[in-house]
Amino acid sequence: MYAAKRPSQELSPGSKRQRLHDKSLSDYASSATETWIACGNCANTLGLVVPAIKSFENAVVHDPSNAAALCGLASSLRLNDISLNETIGTQSAIDKLNKSLESFPSLLKQPAVFKELAECYLLIGLNDQAHQAIQTALQLAETDASLWLLSAQTLIRVGARSHAAGSLTHCLSLLPDSIHQFSTADIETARAAHAELAAIAAADGSIELSIAELTATLSLPPPPLSRIDEHIALWCALSTAKERANDIAGAIQACEQSEKAVGMSPRILMTHSYLLLFSNDRNNAETAINLLSKIIDLEKEKESEQPKNDGDFLPWYLLGKAYSLVDQPRLAYDSYQVALRRASNSPITWLAVGKLYLELKQLPDALAAYSQALRLQIDESSPGTATAWDGLSCVYERCDDQLMDASDACARSASCFKVIGDLKSAAFFEERAELLAKVSKKEAPVPELRDPPDVPSFLLRDLVALLPSERIAFIQGPQQQEQTQQPQQQQQQQQQGTPLQQTPNPQHHQPQHSPAISMIQSQQTPQPPQAHYPQPQQQQPQRTPQQHLFHQGFKQEQKSPRQQQIPPQLPPPQIQQVWSPNQQPQYFYQQGPPQGPPALHHQGGPAAPPSSHRSPLNPQLIPAGTYPVPAPPGVAPPGYPYGQYVPVQGGVMTHIQQQYAPPVNNWRR
Repeated sequence: MYAAKRPSQELSPGSKRQRLHDKSLSDYASSATETWIACGNCANTLGLVVPAIKSFENAVVHDPSNAAALCGLASSLRLNDISLNETIGTQSAIDKLNKSLESFPSLLKQPAVFKELAECYLLIGLNDQAHQAIQTALQLAETDASLWLLSAQTLIRVGARSHAAGSLTHCLSLLPDSIHQFSTADIETARAAHAELAAIAAADGSIELSIAELTATLSLPPPPLSRIDEHIALWCALSTAKERANDIAGAIQACEQSEKAVGMSPRILMTHSYLLLFSNDRNNAETAINLLSKIIDLEKEKESEQPKNDGDFLPWYLLGKAYSLVDQPRLAYDSYQVALRRASNSPITWLAVGKLYLELKQLPDALAAYSQALRLQIDESSPGTATAWDGLSCVYERCDDQLMDASDACARSASCFKVIGDLKSAAFFEERAELLAKVSKKEAPVPELRDPPDVPSFLLRDLVALLPSERIAFIQGPQQQEQTQQPQQQQQQQQQGTPLQQTPNPQHHQPQHSPAISMIQSQQTPQPPQAHYPQPQQQQPQRTPQQHLFHQGFKQEQKSPRQQQIPPQLPPPQIQQVWSPNQQPQYFYQQGPPQGPPALHHQGGPAAPPSSHRSPLNPQLIPAGTYPVPAPPGVAPPGYPYGQYVPVQGGVMTHIQQQYAPPVNNWRR
């Protein structure tokens, strides 16, 4: 006989059904979680961040302790914040991960959770917390190459580049020996590690090492289409690095290879055009015109989405330079016009316009353009300042009885080159200044005229490497911020019941910081006090001996029969806001020893007697013991409505200038 079963071993039919139901629900939750995780990963691959967030949120609902779902949700929120330039989602992800670690102790053994937590901390600038999180992850998985990569990125944030380079080298050593054995994650880790090593080498001045690391990065399989901008940035960085190494042919070849790899990207076409124009070769200029025309055609397709004068100035500037090289000054002038409308507060285009006018022997226009470039960039440590003084000296050399001015301008240029560290150029301009001073005293023969200076490549190199949106934000950001602040100030003053007084705005402002570029901070200059003076009478003011220099007119040089070919006369560049006698801003004029070049006078106006000493404009020096006097009346001469530039008759117009600081070439996004 069989023994009867104990009651405890017997299950009722209801209990069996409940157990089967619970097992079925558990299987469904697990399957649903894996399905939503797969949907989220697919959405992220396609660049659909918002659907990815919803997918991972549904996965977390089914399994709150699933590490893959939590990490996917945090990563998607972080990517969404990057695209929106926000931190709300990242902060929410940090809170979610920390609460999950407290609620589910099993997650404390998951290095992926701490890795994602470290990346979130890095995004919002909490470097110490990020370092602690990544160290915890490394204790759990010492052989994970991606953790060593993130550790190096954390060290870079705190400025420990040497330790970061060691971590990156160890990261690469953990990867398989052959690229054929790489997984998708290994490829992404290797790409980021080589890119970080290239950035460190560039920061340390090792251009050759930077080129080698960038070449290794680009030899890997390309990233997904959703990250095509990152791939384009790496190609542009390789071209820029080769250009810094004086390998122009190699840089152009890199651009041609990138065009085959990623297509006709405007960013690559811009870099390619810049490199073609680097050597001022006529044949390359024709090719550059074709490339720049493609960029402008792509821009015209988006004109309906942006204002007429809002856009990137660089393609029009480069197009103007290309037309100048092929001897088409009218087309060059038209291109520079567009560039000036889009970036009137940048000295780059003003230097190019000064060179164009000087080549056409339009000396008053050249003087005005170089003077405007000097006002916009007054830092003696900038190559642009030295070029502006060089251009002014070329203008003065082509005028009668202005050789002393040319000598002073050469001395100023030599001083700038000394500050820069270019001792060879400094010595040349010092010798030139001494020679011109002797010529003015009839002690030496007149030297041959020099060609107008070209715009230094230093001013363009870093701008070319930026995205068009970043370049626009850097050039026009301060103006847009000022335009948005003025209505707010007016509204606040109206609410307070106080009248709004108009004050002149500075010509150049501190550049705005962009997410993808790091700016060199320049010192803020306080705005001068606004003084009110009675309106002067409409007549020519009496000139003091110290003021006669500013009324001295130009005399064209005596030309030989070979030089008497009449070049095409171009009008000065137009600006958005033309000066009107009915809208007289209150400028300050400096009285005392003259510190500026002869300004433009009214056509047909009387010229002052010659001076025994002339000194070109030095916007940084204001003699002590002087006081502002009201500006003389009069209408600006026809044809000279330069951007924020009004011909000065009584002295130097003192606006606020700030250093034009080129952005640091940070190509990593």
